[in-house]
Amino acid sequence: MFLTRPSIRCSARAFALAALFACAPACSCSRDESAEPPADDALPFRFLDATRESGLAAFQQVNGTADKFFVVESVGGGVALFDPDQDGDLDAYLTNGSILEGLELGKEPRDALFRNDGRGRFSDVTAECGLGDPRWTNGVRVVDLDGDGWSEMYLTNYGPNVLYRNRGDGTFADVTEAAGVGDPRWSTGASFLDFDHDGDLDLYVANYLEFDEVAMLRDRPRGTMSGHSSASAQSFEDVRVMKGPRGLSPARDRFYLQEGPGRFRDASVETGVDAQQLYGFQTVAFDADLDGWVDVYVGNDVLANLLWHNEAGTRFVDQALVSGAALSGSGKPQGSMGVALGDYDGDLLADLYVTNFVEDYSTLYRGRPAGTYLDVTARLGLVDPTWTRVAWGCGFVDFDSDGDQEIFAINGHVYPQVDRFDLGTSYAQRNQLFTLEAGRYVTPEGEGGPGFDAARAGRGGAWGDVDGDGDLDLLVGNIDGPPTLLCNDGPSGNWIKVLLVGVGGNRDAVGARLVIHVGERRELRCVSSSGSFLSSSDLREHFGLGTAAKADELEVTWPNGRVERFADLAAGKLYTIEESFEGASTLRARELGVSH
Repeated sequence: MFLTRPSIRCSARAFALAALFACAPACSCSRDESAEPPADDALPFRFLDATRESGLAAFQQVNGTADKFFVVESVGGGVALFDPDQDGDLDAYLTNGSILEGLELGKEPRDALFRNDGRGRFSDVTAECGLGDPRWTNGVRVVDLDGDGWSEMYLTNYGPNVLYRNRGDGTFADVTEAAGVGDPRWSTGASFLDFDHDGDLDLYVANYLEFDEVAMLRDRPRGTMSGHSSASAQSFEDVRVMKGPRGLSPARDRFYLQEGPGRFRDASVETGVDAQQLYGFQTVAFDADLDGWVDVYVGNDVLANLLWHNEAGTRFVDQALVSGAALSGSGKPQGSMGVALGDYDGDLLADLYVTNFVEDYSTLYRGRPAGTYLDVTARLGLVDPTWTRVAWGCGFVDFDSDGDQEIFAINGHVYPQVDRFDLGTSYAQRNQLFTLEAGRYVTPEGEGGPGFDAARAGRGGAWGDVDGDGDLDLLVGNIDGPPTLLCNDGPSGNWIKVLLVGVGGNRDAVGARLVIHVGERRELRCVSSSGSFLSSSDLREHFGLGTAAKADELEVTWPNGRVERFADLAAGKLYTIEESFEGASTLRARELGVSH
């Protein structure tokens, strides 16, 4: 994320990339302001900013001072779209930061839960639900941890993490101490997975760096950062900025085994996780090599990424370097923040999209057999469009339900000081949408519609059908302000949605794989409890059918390896599939939204 390096201009970059990637396109990041904009209703994607109408503008995220003197003030946090009260509507959980010097007790910025009325109108229910974490929250991970049908929340914080148990009556209880998962360090990404095939969910937690708050505050900059020289600052493009992560000690991640209902044990040493000391951000749990055991990918800032291969539930072994997913195609570590899991080419091998820092590209790793990966960013046209952005939240999402997965990226710089100089970048940045055309990702006409026009310092991103019309909307967490709710109002193909209900302690069926067949086309979804940047999205998997009136077949591979198939699933419905300990699973369908 935060790199100290000499200025790199576009011509030097183009020369270097041309030597490495002969197929890399020319630099073309700016908009054509002279072109006649298309009518909104003719755009292939039309997202509208519905934040104010939704009621979510009442929330204000706080993250330190405007100058961002310290690294902890610049990371921001994630968001979540989930259904904690089981009324069928997606509610919104918004994480909040703080101010390093602290605030008067009881007046701290707090996280918030907003309840959805089913039409995309939200009201703040934080207090009545027993929530409102006052700590500096970075991530929110949602999962049904005890198998009772109600979603818990795990918050990763700068400071002790928090586990909230859903009581099932509209309220939550802090059970962190009893669970043993309150890591006191600076935690970021987290993933739940059934590591050892015992039927319950274990927990991987990424930690970022060791931040000496006392020392940093003692050497606190005075005035503007650009004129300050101290141990708490460094330079970016010859501009004085905050220090970090380079110059600060990286942290060790944690891994917890669940040993009984709601009780975890730190197994970091015995599983090998404690051996690495890196700047961890986003984690994603999935079966990378299809051996039946869930692995963990970790996007690290500045240093190489990790791909923890699950050795049959005994320990983790890092296979990132040999797999090709540790570094860029040129063999260099990147400033990784967000990670998306998808299958853009329909070969039923999971692909990874990793967002990175400015003056580098966000990387698309194509999945290949045996858990190996190839950097295909240049050949897919994604080098130049991402080079001038600091990207965070991301996802492979079929927003127009045509059967292809779009990529979205949430952007925003970390150094407010860049706006005072001509550096070819800015602090507030526009988010991006890429659509797949003829085997390459391109910016669609209209760039996603008016909702993508505004520039902000974005961070987390989660998707789900917020307004109940069937297509997928996007919730964006911004630093130092309200979130952005982007309602999808563009043209849409037909679709189905699938919700898996597992047995035992893994009721969300984390680790399952779903494949639908529509004619000759196949689409893969991996049920994971993590993705984007420190955010949680709806676990109802959305499959675009295009013009097809049905999915010919749905194949479900449950976490225990059992495979089931379901035929002729009509469009426009939510299919809930409940796993059975014995015999066939139960499939229920209900109308949902509008099928076009």
